[in-house]
Amino acid sequence: MGEKRDVFCPECEEPVQAQPPRIWACGTDRPAYSHLDGEPLCPVMTGAGYLPAEPVTQVPAE
Repeated sequence: MGEKRDVFCPECEEPVQAQPPRIWACGTDRPAYSHLDGEPLCPVMTGAGYLPAEPVTQVPAE
């Protein structure tokens, strides 16, 4: 069995869970991760517009 690693939102640095968000916009892929309250990860600007951030395994240093 794999080692458990904590996963965080890179924008707000809060822990996240490996579960899709409770609510998601139609027409886009549902992310695999959400905040602990079930909300999508914080939005970031991408080439396709605003999308949820990709989780990280280490909180970014300030």
